[in-house]
Amino acid sequence: MSSTLLGLSAPRAAGDDGDGDGGEARQQASPSGPSHSHLRDGPAIAALAVCFAALTALTWRRWGVPEIDAGAELTTADLVKHGAVAYKDVRYYYGPLGLYSLALAFKLLGTSFTTAYAFGLAQTAAIVAAFYALARQWLDPLPASLASMMVLAIGFSGTAFNFILPHTDSATFGLLFLLLALLSLARGRLLWAGIMAGLTGLTRPEFYAVIVAALAAFTFATYRFENRTAAIPTAWRLALPAVAIPSVVLGWFAWQAGLNTLITENLWPVKFIAVGAKTQHSWMPLTAASLVGLALRAAICVGVLAAVVKSAERLRTSRSASIVALWPLLALAAALIVADGLLRASGVLSAQRTAIELESRHLMLGMSWLPALGFAVAAVAAVRLLRRGRSPLGGRWPLDLALIVAAAPLGLRAYNAFTTEGSYAPYYAAPLVLLLAIVQMRVAERRPAARPVMIGGLALLAASFSAYALGGLYVHDNTLVHSPRGTFMTTAAAAPALEGAVRAIDASTNGNERILAAPVDGGLYFMADRRPALYELSLLPGLLASPAEEAAAVARLRGEHVKLAVIGARDFSAWGTPTFGVDYAPLLGSYLRGAARHTTTVGTLRQPAAGTNPSRGFTVMRLG
Repeated sequence: MSSTLLGLSAPRAAGDDGDGDGGEARQQASPSGPSHSHLRDGPAIAALAVCFAALTALTWRRWGVPEIDAGAELTTADLVKHGAVAYKDVRYYYGPLGLYSLALAFKLLGTSFTTAYAFGLAQTAAIVAAFYALARQWLDPLPASLASMMVLAIGFSGTAFNFILPHTDSATFGLLFLLLALLSLARGRLLWAGIMAGLTGLTRPEFYAVIVAALAAFTFATYRFENRTAAIPTAWRLALPAVAIPSVVLGWFAWQAGLNTLITENLWPVKFIAVGAKTQHSWMPLTAASLVGLALRAAICVGVLAAVVKSAERLRTSRSASIVALWPLLALAAALIVADGLLRASGVLSAQRTAIELESRHLMLGMSWLPALGFAVAAVAAVRLLRRGRSPLGGRWPLDLALIVAAAPLGLRAYNAFTTEGSYAPYYAAPLVLLLAIVQMRVAERRPAARPVMIGGLALLAASFSAYALGGLYVHDNTLVHSPRGTFMTTAAAAPALEGAVRAIDASTNGNERILAAPVDGGLYFMADRRPALYELSLLPGLLASPAEEAAAVARLRGEHVKLAVIGARDFSAWGTPTFGVDYAPLLGSYLRGAARHTTTVGTLRQPAAGTNPSRGFTVMRLG
């Protein structure tokens, strides 16, 4: 893709929306200052393309967990393709943009894993391209491309939270349109920024809240530091499409499904959140221990960076390479050893110490401290904003503040588990990665000897994120699963059970019969090309929250004459209700057990899967 296509020429002024409806234009110098890199955009983009192709080849068909959330997304898109209305005919927790785009891809290219993979790879490429174009507003091509490689590595996370087969396309679409809104601000295209923000309102709610806050920050900084007379027109150009687009689209769905159904059962399912929020409490506990743990992560990363920079400067100025010149690194290593020993001996912060050690071994410490960076930059920006000082990012206040306001809350959302493994952090990391690259290159401008260290640090982080995903996560997905909708790879323990469940469904039902796949196995509908019997594709704790709702589900199964139920062996201890049909939804479980005329087991039920791991066993019930 060319630099012209990405919009990498000099940024427009914020008052010019590029469509002739802007206010007074002001010349904006590139925030990155004079170029320090001989690398041009063409080779940088080519290097990104090579990395993208390599990661795609090395992880082929190993993306996501198609049995559970990612599979439920595919099933819902297939239902929409065949005429179902989201929220009315099938429960869906997120905005419609990503879902209906996937349904359109199925309509045009056919419903299959191949189409889903192509769709996911296309949106991954779009995210990385938008990120690179945005990064070039602050950075030279070399650091911009290395930061983009970090985002690419995070996108190929090897977990259920990835860019190719995400647990929901609303997350990846939310990130994409957030980046496009910021890029539109950088290019001075205010109307487009508002449109991109409005489209973000059709994804996950946290992305919409963040981009609305970023637009408000951009408008405020325009008023405070630049053309005050342009602030009000700026606000209108941003706000009108940002509000109108989600209002009109969601209004149509409210007319179809009912406002209460749309909001309280789907987009903000009140009863489910009351139960399900417990599983995410550890991501953002707001406890003293978690905040200290985040500060420790920041201290380690900043300390390592400072020690390496200082050692590099000493080696550069000393007449001969000497171990004495490396005393900052040696002192830091000694301090870390002593601090670790004291924490171990005292037992203080044992959980946080263990988490940090795990992140270090998994090469994720460079990612888990990013929320601390976002908070620190936001604090500095707040002080300088009040004093009318220079932006901490070194560029124009409106755009810098918009990025800062977008990055910090996304870091807060999962600050105590900000890695690719334990939270939605892969979807939230990109703005923080950009902050990291900008801050590091500002340091390099002030300390020229530090530039190779900063460049090398970005490259090392991209390599480490990729190395752990490839060597620690994807390597376990080594067995093919064949289904009528195509093939994918999963673990050797789960593959026989998944393929056996699909075969059992195919042998026991025809394409016109509805089945039940529970509790969270919504992907089985997609794999087997069968329609779900219930409104809910997943029966997580809290979704059938009352005996009346369970009774309605049972009545639906009877009314649809459902002859087959496939129940995955899963452990919900983290929710406080370990077993489906026993500890929660007992009436539905009792009905299934009573109606079963023949029961077989596929795989093993002895080790129920937890979290986002695929099931290793299923109970197949033929209902009378």
